[in-house]
This record gives sequence, C-alpha cells and structure tokens, in this order.
Amino acid sequence: MSLGAVLLVEDDRSLRESTAEILEAHGFEVAVAADGAAATWLLATREFDVVVLDLRLCHVDGTVVLDSLEAPARVVIVSAFASLDENEVRDEFRPLIFECLRKPVGPDHLVEVVTAAAAQPLEHGTRVAPIEPRDALRLALAGLAHVAPEEEAG
Repeated sequence: MSLGAVLLVEDDRSLRESTAEILEAHGFEVAVAADGAAATWLLATREFDVVVLDLRLCHVDGTVVLDSLEAPARVVIVSAFASLDENEVRDEFRPLIFECLRKPVGPDHLVEVVTAAAAQPLEHGTRVAPIEPRDALRLALAGLAHVAPEEEAG
C-alpha cells in the first residue's frame, strides 16, 4: 500500500535516482522530473500528495513550479540555498511550503519529513492541486526558450 504520490523534482540525475529509490523503498509512489518544465507538465496531468522540489533547476526553475501551484499544497523544498535566501522563499511561498531542507539531506530525515507532509491534511482535500495543462505548456515553452543552443547540445 502506497503512503502517497510524490513528485520529485531534481536536476542532478544520480541524486534524483537515489532519492526516488529511497522514497519508493519506504512505500511512496514516486514520479520524477529533471526540471521545472517537466514538473509543471506532470502537475498538470496528475495529482500528488507531496512535491519534493529543488529550487535551482535548469530551464524552468523551482520558483516557477511554486508559482504554478495553488495553495494549499505540501511542498518540501530540498535545496542548497547558496544563491537564495531561505527566509525570503518561505515568506513568498508560505502557504505552499511544508518544510525547507538544506542539501545535503540524510535519507532518514527526508523520509521522515515527506511522511509527515503526506500525513498532514489539507484544508481543501488531500492532494496537491494540478495546474491547468495550458499553463504548464506555457511555462515549459517559456523555460525552454531561455535555453541557449550550447546548453541543449550538452
């Protein structure tokens, strides 16, 4: 039995794969996205209980994903916060954020936080509300338009 559906948004391939394996081993159904464009599309096409989100992503970053969500939601931000002010992120996206975790995060702690987020009831239902498909497509195309040709080839 699944503990919930999790969308994992992480651009580092090895970290994305290992984190997905850990969450799946603890009973979560995990969908993965390598960037914000893919995340917005997944959010448009299905529902999730928790979004685990890195803020610094290629193409469309995590703040665009946060902007696309409707409150209330349960988002666990896992980021280095090197170039972001964690308090500003919390203040701007307060109704969406369950917890902010600074990388690196131990697997046990991540599972504990995601489990707590999935168990917390939301005011208007129990799932992260999907965004409209046309909004996801618009966000994805806007993000991809900012990719330089040399970035695509790499």
